[in-house]
Amino acid sequence: MTYRYQITTLGTTARFCGAVLFFLAAMAVGAQRETLLRLEGQSLSGKPIVLPNDARGKIALLVIGFTKKSGQATGAWAQRFRKDFGGDQGYVIYSVAELEDAPRLLRGMITGGIRRGTPPAEQDRFVTLFQGEAELKRFVAFSNPDDAYLLLLDANGEVKWRGHGLFREEDYVALRDAAQKLAPK
Repeated sequence: MTYRYQITTLGTTARFCGAVLFFLAAMAVGAQRETLLRLEGQSLSGKPIVLPNDARGKIALLVIGFTKKSGQATGAWAQRFRKDFGGDQGYVIYSVAELEDAPRLLRGMITGGIRRGTPPAEQDRFVTLFQGEAELKRFVAFSNPDDAYLLLLDANGEVKWRGHGLFREEDYVALRDAAQKLAPK
């Protein structure tokens, strides 16, 4: 009888310890904070931009593109977000063009073309990047070069929502809801 009792007690103890370890692991995953990696670039108006630092204190949407074709998707996402949140000083949109893969000789022409196609009021928050592409692609879980990659940051620069793809109104609802939840009460 003692032998069976010891085995039963040992099994119960093992299950209890396993449950405690699972709980602690779940707590650790939930407690992890994902801060945006440091992005250093230049706005279309010529100002140096460092993200997430320059976005601190505001809820920020970063709309990131890696190809010329992705400009259509990034523009659609930014325009729709601007429609809902553009008048609220607590929100900011940064469009980001990652151009490290562009030939050096063409970068000035590419940047000039983007500048000509961007309204002057949006040029201070349109960032061109010429380094860190591999790290950024890993961070956004890059899969399709022509998609827009979206990162929603809280006022502390922590990523609270992410997504990618072509703009679809039904997908936008999730972004809008996440942005509204971050608004100060």
